[in-house]
Formats: sequence, structure tokens, C-alpha cells
Amino acid sequence: MSNRIYRFLSCGFLRLACVLVLALCGQGCSLLQTTYNQGTEITQWWLDGYVDLNSKQKATLKKDLSEIHSWHRETQLPLYLEILHTLDAKLLGNVSVESICSLEPELKARVQDLLVEFEPALTHLALHLKPEQLTHLQRKYDKNNKEWRADWLEGSAEDRLQFRIKKDRDIGERLYGTLTPAQLNLLRELVLESPFDAEKTYAERLRRQADSIQVLKTIEREHPAYTEAHQSIHALLLRSTLESPDPSYQEYHIRSLESQCARAVKFHNSTSERQRKNAAKTVQALEHDLVELMNKKN
Repeated sequence: MSNRIYRFLSCGFLRLACVLVLALCGQGCSLLQTTYNQGTEITQWWLDGYVDLNSKQKATLKKDLSEIHSWHRETQLPLYLEILHTLDAKLLGNVSVESICSLEPELKARVQDLLVEFEPALTHLALHLKPEQLTHLQRKYDKNNKEWRADWLEGSAEDRLQFRIKKDRDIGERLYGTLTPAQLNLLRELVLESPFDAEKTYAERLRRQADSIQVLKTIEREHPAYTEAHQSIHALLLRSTLESPDPSYQEYHIRSLESQCARAVKFHNSTSERQRKNAAKTVQALEHDLVELMNKKN
């Protein structure tokens, strides 16, 4: 099963709100507890790289992030564990699109809850950003965009295809273990079947970044009351994650999620009994880590 189905998570500045989810979805089990327990520090360090926080901002943000982290450990980890239990029970046999893709609403709900919990912290920060920090943010965007284009848009068509195949292969091998030549061929076919459109994805990436810069500049310039700023941040987070205002992109996004899930199911059903046991063992190790994290005192 591929964690690519979680790609409704946003990129760029607003990815901050999903860092803890990504820690769960993207890290190996041996790193999960360390990464999660350092979530406050990692998130602050990540954001500092985008806006160059001053000492007062760091102190306020650390307090806000610590509260979010406690909330997340107490309320969200049990819900993630339930999702993993549901998945664990399916991995040893063939799966259907309906049984796997039906998990998406629950995953989306978890992202929604996390966004809402982050809104006060992001609002506090937005109200205290300086013009030079927004300039720093734009430079960071530009740097990241250059790297993104190099990976996804530049080079030959075959180079770009191989880049996408490698990313999926890494995910597959992390879950199932070594893949067979036939499965590698299938993986290539599945990537070729994908509706992924790098140009459309990049255009939405730029839209989100420009949107965030505009909103943050407006807050910095007008110094609105907290309630008004909070409303702006709430709307921005939704536009940057779950509700793109571009109907064409939204349709493409939904189609891509459906395709990603269907292709993950098709790949899982090609795996051997040994590979499925390996996948189940991997998920069970993750479940164990979540239980350990839930039981850890702050």
C-alpha cells in the first residue's frame, strides 16, 4: 500500500500544518518515535528556514507548538492507530479499491483537524512577521521551485519517468521488501497510467505560494485584529490543502487521488504471501511505535 494516497497534504509554507502527519506517513518505523518526540523542535527549525524567525517569535512559536504536540499525542495518535488497525487486517490478502479508498475520508478528517489546531499558532506568527521575513519567504519559495522543476519538469521524458518510478519503488520496497522484475515492470506501467501532470501541479504550487505571500503581506501591512487575521489564515489553509479555488485543478486533484489509490491496490494484489507478511509486519511495528508514543508522558 502506498502512502502516495496522502498527497492532499499541501506543499511549501503551509506544509507546516502537516509536519506531524508526514512524520507518521513518511518515516521508517525505527525513526518514528525519535522524529515525533522532537516534533516541536523539528517544526520550528523547518519554519525558521522559511521566514528566519527572531528570538521573540521563536519563544512564542515554541509554546504554541508544544501545546499542539500535546493535543496531537492525546487525541490524534489513537485515531491513527485505528486507521492502521483497519489497514493491517487487509494486508495479508487481496484488497479492493472500495476497501482501501474508503479510508480517505478518515485521513482527510485527520488533516482537517490538524489544520484547525494549527490556525492560532499560524495567526500569531502572521501578525508578527516583518517585511524582510516575507522577502526571505519568497526567496525560499524560489529556491525550492528551482529544485522542484529540476526533478519534475526538466531533463528528458525518460529521466522524469525514471525519477517518478524510483520514488514509487522506494515506497514499495520500504513496505514489501525487494520487488521482483515483474513487479518493477508493473510499477512502470502504473506510473505511465497515472494522470499526473507536472505542469498543472507546478501551476497550483505557484498559485498557493502567491496566495500565501499576498495574505501574509496584507496582514503585515494592515495589522488587523486577531479574529480577522485568524479568518484569513483559516481560508488560506483550506485553499492551500483541501479546497483549491481552481475548479480545473480540483477536478484533476480528485482524479489523481482516485488513480493513486486504484494503482496502489493493483500493485498490492501483485505481491506474494511473503511480501504481504513483510508489509503487515511493517505496519504492526508502526502500530507498536504509536502505542509507545501514546503512553509516553510529556
